[in-house]
Amino acid sequence: FGVTINVQKCTFGVSELDFLGHHLNKDGIQPLSSKVQAIQDFPRATNVRQLREFLGLINFYRRFLPGCAAVLRPLNAFLAGVKAKTSPLAWNPAAEEAFAKIKNQLANVVLLTHPRSDAQTSIMVDASDTAIGAVCQQLIDTTRVV
Repeated sequence: FGVTINVQKCTFGVSELDFLGHHLNKDGIQPLSSKVQAIQDFPRATNVRQLREFLGLINFYRRFLPGCAAVLRPLNAFLAGVKAKTSPLAWNPAAEEAFAKIKNQLANVVLLTHPRSDAQTSIMVDASDTAIGAVCQQLIDTTRVV
C-alpha cells in the first residue's frame, strides 16, 4: 500500500492518547483542553482574515457542536461578498451573541463515545434554509447516542 511507519514516532499499549488536537481514551474522544482554551481566549475579530481564522478553529471541532451552522450563521454572513482580507467587520448584536455562544458551547462539549458493534445503528439526515447535516447514531439501552 506504500505506507511507511516510523517506529520512533509510534506509541503502543497506552490507555489514552492525544492525537491531532483530540484526546482519545477507552470512553471516547474529545477536544484537547489546550485547544479549547486557545479558542476561549481568541479575541473578537476586527477584520475578515481574523474571522476566517476563528471560524477555521471552530470548524475543526464542529462535530462536537450540535447546531454549529445555525449558531455561526451571523458570523458567516460577514464573509458574503467580501474579497479583501483586511475588510473591517461591523459587529452587530446577533454576531456578538453567536461569537459568545459558540465559544461557550465548545467549553462545554460532551465526550463522543466509540461505536458499539452490537448496537442498532441508523443515519439521520436533515436540511434547512441555513444548513444540511447528517448524524450516525446508535440505540443503546433505549437511549439514542450520537
